[in-house]
Amino acid sequence: MSMLTASGGKKLNPLRCLLHPFDSFYAVKEEGKGSLIASAVIVAVFFLATIYQRQSTGYTFNRVDLSALNVWIMAARTIALYGLWVAGNWAVATWMDGEGKARQIGIVSAYAMIPYVAAIILSTLLSKALVQEEGMFLGYVTTVAMIWSAILMFIGLLIIHDYGAVKTLQSIALTFAAMGIAVFLVMLFYTLFQQVYVFIYTIYNEWLFRL
Repeated sequence: MSMLTASGGKKLNPLRCLLHPFDSFYAVKEEGKGSLIASAVIVAVFFLATIYQRQSTGYTFNRVDLSALNVWIMAARTIALYGLWVAGNWAVATWMDGEGKARQIGIVSAYAMIPYVAAIILSTLLSKALVQEEGMFLGYVTTVAMIWSAILMFIGLLIIHDYGAVKTLQSIALTFAAMGIAVFLVMLFYTLFQQVYVFIYTIYNEWLFRL
């Protein structure tokens, strides 16, 4: 079975969304097309492409310490960020009477990332062949891809939630706000957990010392 097959055998080529976003995302909403498996593959490629970019960008343009790679941080910047976006948008849509389901948000968001993910890989490959003076082309590739992905994301959310343009922009802004609040709460609880752990560990060591 093709990985692009959604539940129920309904197919939607993710690449078709790049040039026909209105028809494609309408099919996701009204016909149940699209694949969570394909979405997961796209997110996985996003994660791997980000690592590839960090480790394999041409030495002329690479300023990072290659030995300091932290896979967990890279996963947080890609996989976790995607999950947080989907959860945040679903929560906002529930509050703003959006019609999109979590599954649809996940599919649309993953499909919309394709241009940006492709640009990461392409710019990494180009960085090996370009000289310093030609580095501006890498920026152009990334910028065009980001704009393309942003437009696809906007169209997708507009269609699946049945919003107007202004309400879609409002939902996106509120999604970013929700993501920021979620990250803040996670960091807060992590800090509190560390303090409680240190406190308990200190008491435990003191108790052992007094035995």
